[in-house]
Amino acid sequence: MKFLVFGLILIAFFMAFQLNSDFNTYHAERSNQHAIVEPEDAYIGYKCENVHIRIQCESPAWEGTILEVYNNMNESAHIHVSLAQQIVGIEIKNSEFDLAPGDVEEIIARISLPAGVYYVEFTISAEFENGTAKMLTICSSEIVVETAKPKISKTLLSGKTVVKTHTKETWTFVISVENPKENSTVKDVIPGEFNIVSYSATTGNVIITTTGKSKHISWTLSESGRLTVTIETALNPAGKQEFTSPGKYYLNEGAELDGIKTSPIIVYAVCN
Repeated sequence: MKFLVFGLILIAFFMAFQLNSDFNTYHAERSNQHAIVEPEDAYIGYKCENVHIRIQCESPAWEGTILEVYNNMNESAHIHVSLAQQIVGIEIKNSEFDLAPGDVEEIIARISLPAGVYYVEFTISAEFENGTAKMLTICSSEIVVETAKPKISKTLLSGKTVVKTHTKETWTFVISVENPKENSTVKDVIPGEFNIVSYSATTGNVIITTTGKSKHISWTLSESGRLTVTIETALNPAGKQEFTSPGKYYLNEGAELDGIKTSPIIVYAVCN
C-alpha cells in the first residue's frame, strides 16, 4: 500500500512538472509569435512597396518608398530597419525611428548600383515596453539595374540656315553623346564646301582626316561628352567663295554612334 501511495505521489509530481514545462514552452512560443504573424496584421507589421524596381545605372540615384512598417500595438515602439544582407549602393534613409500606436512609417531607400539584378530583404527590430521583436521580411524587392543605352544628338548653336551665295558664312554645332560604351567612336563627315575652323571635345580624342575634299571627324570616347565644331564656307578650286550656286547644302552628313545616326544640319543658299 505504501508503495502504491508513493507511486501515485511520484506520478502526480511528474504530471505537475510536465504541465509547468508545457506552460513555459507555450509562453515562449507565444512571445515569439508576438511579431511573427501575417506581415500587415502583426503587432509590428510591414508591407513591401516597389517590389519591382527598374533603373538605369547611369541615371541619378533612385529614391523612394521600399517598405512600410505598422505599429498595431497600443504602445509606442522603437523600430530599426536594416538590409538582411548589406549591399553597397543601397542606403536606407530612415533606418531608425519611434513609431506611435497605430502609425505607419514609410521606409525610404536610395539606390545607386552597377548593372545587374538584386534581391533585397529586410530585418525589422522593435523595442517596446513589454518586450522586443525581430523579424525577416517574407517579401523581397527585385531591383533591376540596366545599362543605359547610348544616345547621340546634334544641335546648331550659331549660324544662319538661309544664306546668300558667294558669301562667307560661319556655323557652330555641337554633337552630344550620352552613355557610350568603352572606347566608342563617333563619326561625321563635313562636305567639301566647308573648312573646319576649330573643334573642342569635353572628353576623349578627336582626329580629323581629309578624303578628297571632305573632312572626316573621328571622336573616340568612353563617357558622356560634347564635341563643339565650328565650320565656314570655303573657297572652291577656282578661288570663288562657296556657295557658288543656290540650293540645299548639308553642313554635315549626320553624326553616327553604334548604328545611331543624327539627321544632317541643312542650310539653304539663295542668289545674292
